Parts: sequence; C-alpha cells; structure tokens
Amino acid sequence: MIDDLRTLPAGTTIAADLCLIGGGAAGITIARELAGSKVRVCLVEGGGFEYEEETQALYDGRSSGAPVALQGGRLRLLGGSTHHWGGRCAQLEELDLRRRDWVPHSGWPLRRAELEPYYVRARTMAGFAAPWLTDAATLGALGVTLPGINEQWLRPFLWRYTPASPGSGAWDFATAYRPALQLAGNVQVLLHANFKAFAATDDRSRVHALTVGALGGPSATILARDYVLCCGGIENARLLLLGAEQNGGGFGNAHDNVGRFFMQHTRGPTGVLQSDGRLTRLQGQFNILRGADGLQTEVGLALAPALQEAEGLLNASAALQYLGDPDSGIAAAQDIWRALLDGHWAQDMGEKTAHIAADAGELARAVRHRLAAGHSLSAEGAEGVPSRSASIVLDLEQAPDPQSRITLDTERDAMGLRRVRADWRLGELERRTAARFTSLIGAEFARLGIARCRLEPWLQDQRAPLTDAMKETYHHIGTTRMADDPRDGVVDRNGAVHGMRNLYVAGSSIFPTGGQANPTLTIVALALRLADRLRPAAS
Repeated sequence: MIDDLRTLPAGTTIAADLCLIGGGAAGITIARELAGSKVRVCLVEGGGFEYEEETQALYDGRSSGAPVALQGGRLRLLGGSTHHWGGRCAQLEELDLRRRDWVPHSGWPLRRAELEPYYVRARTMAGFAAPWLTDAATLGALGVTLPGINEQWLRPFLWRYTPASPGSGAWDFATAYRPALQLAGNVQVLLHANFKAFAATDDRSRVHALTVGALGGPSATILARDYVLCCGGIENARLLLLGAEQNGGGFGNAHDNVGRFFMQHTRGPTGVLQSDGRLTRLQGQFNILRGADGLQTEVGLALAPALQEAEGLLNASAALQYLGDPDSGIAAAQDIWRALLDGHWAQDMGEKTAHIAADAGELARAVRHRLAAGHSLSAEGAEGVPSRSASIVLDLEQAPDPQSRITLDTERDAMGLRRVRADWRLGELERRTAARFTSLIGAEFARLGIARCRLEPWLQDQRAPLTDAMKETYHHIGTTRMADDPRDGVVDRNGAVHGMRNLYVAGSSIFPTGGQANPTLTIVALALRLADRLRPAAS
C-alpha cells in the first residue's frame, strides 16, 4: 500500500521488519523483490508522486570544489533520479573491480563473476523482457561490421537502452513499479516522510528507531529489525554523518571515511572527426541503432583493458555525435518539411531542391531508416543526416581521491538538519586518459582512411579546468565505499555498515570505483544481492 505521512496522526509508530530509506532505483528494487514475502517492508520517501519545489529544496547545499548540481542533479520524489535517467544500461567489467596499482584506492572486495547472476536479474528489473545477446551476436543482429579498428587499443562498447515504461516515455522505476507496490500486502510506502533522526543503542551497534517528518506536518517513528539507506551517493553520506552527530559517533565513521572518495563520471567533447567526404560508413556503425525487437543499442568505443594496464590509464568510453552536413539532400528536405509545417515555403527552394535531387538515393535510404526507427523526417538531430564531421564525446572514469568528499555544512534546511557541502576534485590522470584515448581514436580513423581528428585544446592545457569542458553526469559514486577492512571503507562486501549490526547502504555510494559504465544497472544488481541477504530463508 502507499500512504502519505501528511495524512497520518502525529506521533504514529510503524513496526516493520525492514525499513528502506529512499524510493529511487535501489529502494524500489529491494521493496519490489520482497513484495509478497513474509518480510514487512516500510519504504519511506521524502517526496511524493510529483516534483515539488519546497521538497526539492531540501537537497540544496554548497560546493567548495568543482561545481556540483546538488539540486539539479537529484530528484526528491518516488522514483528518484530515475525520472531523468535516459535508460542507458551497461555493466562494469572485470578490470573495473580489480585492484589496479596505477589507480590508488582501487579494488572491490567482490569479483566480477559474483555480480553476473545479479546483472541477469537486473536486466529484467530494468524492463528487458528477453535475455541479452552477447555483444558479438548483438552487433551481428544489427548488421554492424566494424571497420577494422585495432582492438589491442580500442574495442567496441555497447549500451542497451531500456524500453519505455508502460503508457509512458522513458523508463522510470516509479511508473514501472508503483502498481506492484500499491498492491503488495507486506509493503508500506510512506510518502513525504523526510529523515529527521536516527536513534541508536547505547553502544551504537544498532539503530533502535528512525524518526521521519513531513514538511510543516506530523512526524512518525519507524521501529524495524533492519534499516537500509537508499538515498544516493550524496544523501547516503549525509544521513550517516547526521546519525553519527546525533548519537555521538558510530554510523560507519570510526575512521573518518564517510563522505570521502566522492566521484562522478565526467562527459564531454574531446575532439572532432572531420572528412572531406561524408562519414556514412561511421554513421552506420557507431550510432544508436534499433534492432528487429524494437530495442535501441548504442555502439561506441572503449579503451582496451590491456592498454589501460600497460599505460596506467583510467577506463573511458566514447560515442560519436554527428554534425549534420548543411549541403546534404536530407538536411534540405528537413528544412522544407519544417517550413511547410509552419505554413510557408522554405528559403532558397531552388538550391534545396537541387541538393535533394543530387542526394536522391541517400535520401530514400535515410527516410526508410528514420521511419523504421519511429522518427519523422522533421525530427531534430543529425544522427540520420549525412555528416562530414562528428564530435568524440567521452564518458570518463574518475580516480578515487579521499580529499574529494561530502561533508556537513553549517547551514540548515527546513527540517532543521545541516545541509551538505560538496568538495569535488579531479586530477591529472583523468586529463591524461582523455587525451590518450582521443588521440588513439583519431589515429585509428586516420589509419583507416575514414577521417582526421582535431583534439580539443584544453586536453593539452594544464591551466584549463577539466570541468570547463567535461560536465558532471549526476552519477554520484563513492562516499560510503565497500571494503572488507573498516579502515578502508564504510560498508562491508554485503553493504552492512561497519560496526553496526542492522544498518545497510545500497546504491552507487558503495562503489569503490566507478568504471566508465552508467551505474544504474549495477545499483540494481547490488540491490537485488542485498535483498537476497535480507530475505529470511522461510520467505
């Protein structure tokens, strides 16, 4: 069932076996997995079903390092940040989890093989009805034959896109799973229930109770056997720091690790591929392609693991964004079509008609491609328009740095709690990785006679801040990292907070490193793994 704290009597007490704090991908995954079991679940969410400015303002804070969009990068409503997730799915690789001598503080306590069965289940949770084919089989089904790149340096990388939510556009977990949560007899979702305080036992080894409150409204107490923080990479750290402050210590911070190692993927253009002719060959290979099943797959490039190890580089991937050729017949046809929709003739009709006639064959192929993909001829963007140039857009792993961190600020929010301060820092290993990767892409496409490459000047300018060109992705990683030794992290390999017997953390805050892959699928996989551990054997 789904309740709203604002409608409950003041001082309500809720008893549960499991309390999930946060209704995003991790919290909804665990609740959905335990729906119908014998576990009494209470999922508390600070927002409601829709965006609310007053509630969203609780996410405000300050940045003292590189700018962090503390409000714009997070959403405080049921479904959380999955509401602005594009559905781009990829998995971490074996090297991402290994200890890498050239990446300080790297290494997960888990092996990649331990995640595989949970990745399989996570794909279903993310809406994929059929099992994934291997990358090679997927490329074959899409008709992609890569143009002979040197796979000792570069290799193809695939992102699969989730199908649309039923009756909706892009996938989000609230739309997909709200009906199931509403019907589950053992699950209570409590909306507008904002964190107020943790009460711990005297020895701070257990959480005794959680107090939540509605803005300007009643409070409630949740008494549970186990508690799981599912609030994202920034808020998970904040709530642990608040818990330690409220209880005189504990909450995983005995070694001052809570909030440290704050990371994001940075994304942005690092070079431009240019050709005297058109990049038709690339556009049919490195692009977002729709298969016979209607699902979309993006084909890009990634740094080969052996090269990362040989040259001491981080992980990174690249997608190509094509810049339309204004002299193509397709661009001319789009201009005419848009003008007709607006009720007038396009300018330079004679010139545009000549371009269409010259490109008649290519235009016919493009129209068939766009209609098959569900796009109109007037759709914006240049992915289906013949191009002479393309931007190389990188997704870049960040090296873990203990000085890049989340702390508590002196300012307080409307609940009377200290806000966050983000000190996000990036180093030169990120810049060196971006420069080397882009240079390799340029060298390969030049060798193959496809295009020449111009690197963005900032790659070689040590004075230019990396975040001037590479922007944050709102992939908040680290801050409550996983480690077997409490001196090295906040939670153990199962997400249990070190030093506490009934408090867990779920989400990308427990990742020791982030790889280059979008984190949502891994968040869901680890949440499924935790759900299995919180489910009694008899359920």
